[in-house]
Amino acid sequence: MAQAGIIDAFEFARLGKEASGSLPLARFGRAAQGLPLQPRDETGLVHWSVRGETGKQGEPLLHLHVRATPLLVCQRCMEPFVYPIDAHASLHLVKSEAELDDGLDDGHGMGDGGVEAAIDDAPEKVVGSRRFDLLEQIEDELILNIPYVPRHEVCPGAPLKTRAGDPGDGADAEKRPSPFAVLEKLKQKH
Repeated sequence: MAQAGIIDAFEFARLGKEASGSLPLARFGRAAQGLPLQPRDETGLVHWSVRGETGKQGEPLLHLHVRATPLLVCQRCMEPFVYPIDAHASLHLVKSEAELDDGLDDGHGMGDGGVEAAIDDAPEKVVGSRRFDLLEQIEDELILNIPYVPRHEVCPGAPLKTRAGDPGDGADAEKRPSPFAVLEKLKQKH
């Protein structure tokens, strides 16, 4: 790659080339926007690899793998935490934007679920070029995999709700009257 991340995408796929690397998350400005300051050590790196191939019907494909562990801030407890990303994407290279929508409804008689399943399994179509920005695709995968509202599974220091009688454990649900029952009683009085 002559310029960082710029490849001839069609040639890369045709020759079945492979490439990989690591870059600081801060290098991906759109993905890092709004995130806390990322570590400058190994944990702040984005590791990526790409492999080109020609598909079963002669279509040029790029298989992208992106791994990262960005530092995020939980929106419940406001504490920082590491969020692991291990994303895979297959990209079907097309020559123009007009080809992006081709083939979505090809009328092969699949049921409604069959068309959706075929679309879900199909590689994402992207416009390829002789000056294809691979780093932009890597950044897109990061953006797609960083949660919009990051949260811990269970916030550290959160009270455990395992004791009987704790709010939210369902034990009080039987004791409290249904709000609909209360409304019904009010309607009967009037």
